[in-house]
Amino acid sequence: MSAANDAQSVIRTPDQRLRVFVSSTLAELAEERRVVARAITAVGLSPVMFELGARPHPPQELYRAYLAQSDIFVGVYWQSYGWIGPNMDISGLEDEFRLSESRPRLLYIKAPAPERQPQLAAMIDEIRERGGEAYRTFRTTRELGRLVRDDLALLLSERFASFSIGERRSEVAADSASRADRSLPVTSTSLIGRDDDVDAVVAMLDARDIRMVTLSGPGGIGKTRLAIAVGEAISERDEPRVLFVPLAAITDAASVISRVAAAAGASLEGTRTAQDALIEKLLAARTLLVLDNLEQVAEVAPELDQLLARCPEVKILTTSRMVLRLRAEHEYVVGPLVVPTAANGPTTADVLMLPAVRLFVDRALAVRRTFALTAQNSEAVLEICRRLDGVPLAIELAAAKIRLLDPPALLVRLETVLDALGSGPVDLPERQRTLRATVGWSVGLLGEEERDLLFTLSVFTDGWTLTAAAAVCGTTEDATLDLLDALAGQSLVSVDAGLAEPRFRMLTTVREFAAELLRDSKRLDVERRHAEYFAHLVQEKPSAERLIEWTDRLHADEENVRVAIRWFFEHDLTRLPHLLRTLWIYWQFHDRISEGRGWVSELLRRVDLSDLDERAAAELLFMAADTAVEVGDDAGGLAALEAIQPRITQVNDPRLRNILWLAVAWTLPIIDDVDGALEAATRAYEGFAEDRDSFVASAALTLGMVKMSLGDYEAARPYVLEADVVGSRFEMPWLKSNARTHLAIIEVHAGDPDAARAQIRRALDGLDDARTATLTACLVLSAFGHLAAAGDAVMAVTAIGAMDGLRARAGMLPWPNSRRAEAELRARVADVVPTAQWDVAYTAGYELRVIEALALVRKALDPAPTN
Repeated sequence: MSAANDAQSVIRTPDQRLRVFVSSTLAELAEERRVVARAITAVGLSPVMFELGARPHPPQELYRAYLAQSDIFVGVYWQSYGWIGPNMDISGLEDEFRLSESRPRLLYIKAPAPERQPQLAAMIDEIRERGGEAYRTFRTTRELGRLVRDDLALLLSERFASFSIGERRSEVAADSASRADRSLPVTSTSLIGRDDDVDAVVAMLDARDIRMVTLSGPGGIGKTRLAIAVGEAISERDEPRVLFVPLAAITDAASVISRVAAAAGASLEGTRTAQDALIEKLLAARTLLVLDNLEQVAEVAPELDQLLARCPEVKILTTSRMVLRLRAEHEYVVGPLVVPTAANGPTTADVLMLPAVRLFVDRALAVRRTFALTAQNSEAVLEICRRLDGVPLAIELAAAKIRLLDPPALLVRLETVLDALGSGPVDLPERQRTLRATVGWSVGLLGEEERDLLFTLSVFTDGWTLTAAAAVCGTTEDATLDLLDALAGQSLVSVDAGLAEPRFRMLTTVREFAAELLRDSKRLDVERRHAEYFAHLVQEKPSAERLIEWTDRLHADEENVRVAIRWFFEHDLTRLPHLLRTLWIYWQFHDRISEGRGWVSELLRRVDLSDLDERAAAELLFMAADTAVEVGDDAGGLAALEAIQPRITQVNDPRLRNILWLAVAWTLPIIDDVDGALEAATRAYEGFAEDRDSFVASAALTLGMVKMSLGDYEAARPYVLEADVVGSRFEMPWLKSNARTHLAIIEVHAGDPDAARAQIRRALDGLDDARTATLTACLVLSAFGHLAAAGDAVMAVTAIGAMDGLRARAGMLPWPNSRRAEAELRARVADVVPTAQWDVAYTAGYELRVIEALALVRKALDPAPTN
């Protein structure tokens, strides 16, 4: 073919602007292709897409010709590998990718992709392994559109700004000039985890009766970035015009309207005021004014109110750390990217689905292209995001440190977060380059009374109630509420008003900053009042009927209770035995016995029993024995027993004497003195029953367990039933599940496997598998093992292996009163299961975690029906 003919065969695109070739499968990504085309057009470039081409050309010739004449390559991939043409061994999709190597490439991979074809998976793996391509993961079309717009804008500034591209560059400039003036900033980073916020704010602005929306929130939460995204979503329509006005540099409220008028193109000539000129300019024009960073010029609120009153086609979107308190204003609180507590080892894929983690990974990739979230670092990344309260600015500053530190090393440095992350990018405003500057800017806007309250509130950890704040601050609740309202209005305090009693909290960065400024002379008194308040909260334990309400209240203030305990360790050890003993029920309800054991062990090391009064000594020894037995610390339990036995008959208070007999009954089986345990349990039970003490339920369960150890199962039944009844009446999960697992073992020995199965189901029904303690899980497995031994001995071995594995990882031993029964179970099963089968089943069980072990029991009790 001649050169002339060759030239005539070239397939031209509609214009000569910079051309962006879009490569993807057509059907499964049809909506994504439309979004990408709009994003390309939005930045003044020309999309080149296969389905837009002339049909007389063969498909392969068509896409190769279009690609040859394109300047930038965009690849979008999901699950399908695409069509493989005649005489080709790769699809057109992969052919396009390989032919584009000489061009700038932007690649986008949609997730999740559970049915991705192997050829496409291999192609993506190759892209990742090469490490030279800029690829991003997206989940929604809105996220994809923003990514493409942002990345193209950045690519244009980096790759094309310095090149003379002749006529095409002129045409791009002419096209940009012909478009309506764009005041929205072109962002250089992607917006992650805010799709719902964008939709919600757009819906508010679409409502006829909403004229003004304020995006409020603390510094670094992402208000400006969200406002830009909202503006972009609205600007995609024909109307209204979106006008973005940055006000961070304005400190005089009188200058705001002039700045807005200038941005709107209003003529300020003559004697007209800027307000009149702006109103005249916007009177008949549908306009969305986006006013960014309004907090330091909030006095402009009346002028904005007048603007809304006189311009019916105008709506206002503002970003501010404080609300303006106009009647027309609707507040939208921009919250952090939530990082929920993840239990039982979440998978890497689960962690990556969290918006805060996705943001961290995205920003980490910007400084280290080889970074990847792995099973080895995902837990550290999750904890970093959690420790930073999900605040986007803090997460971005942390991710920037990945240039030098891996996530586990970075986490170690986050003991405090205010200064640990250093400075951010130089293109951030000065007040946001460090977390300290961000918080300091907000605190600087407060009055003296508000600052004093903020500093005092820094003593709280993980939130507080109004009652607690007033008590610790030494003021009335009314005065405290007014000041809290002011702090909430400045986005320094957040409130969850949906609870029975509203709960307030502040971000970690704000708390650290405020704590530094709490004067030492005042700090001691504030910390004392805090400790006394929460000690009183613990010690006002109500009747059994209200235990659930009491434990739930303590659970909300668990961190504050820990701070109070630590204060008493430093200032008054004698208060701790009663405080810790009162917390015993709470620890039982919320599986915190291991933590309680730590507190008790520390107190035993630091206090001399002879320095305590009768009650304090008895309560400390009871807790020493109980927590040791529950966590499997035999040595600690025997040490407590040795201290209890010579004192028990000298204790004058009957209740204290009874709880010590109960502790003796729990510990004597460690040395196989079951007869002694029976005598001690009987004394405790009879004493509590005579006094109608709620402790009788624990004594009844203990007495039943001891009788079971002696092989007298029917004699044990009424005592275990009594414990179940009390546990059910007062909704005590640990007591119910423990009683029901022992009832199941009793039914096995009574020859009624159906009744045993029903009792195990009842025990499981009262459990939250993700929060079940090792001790309780092992009791369920033990009961299930006894049941399985009669029909499926191999499954019983798996249960035994699961118990051993869970205890080994928790550093625990079997509960002393259960050891005889467990030993008999092991011997019984070992007699019928060959060694080879035992090893396989035992190993399979040993590897199970709590949630997996309980799932195994549930499935075995209720197998899926077969067809």
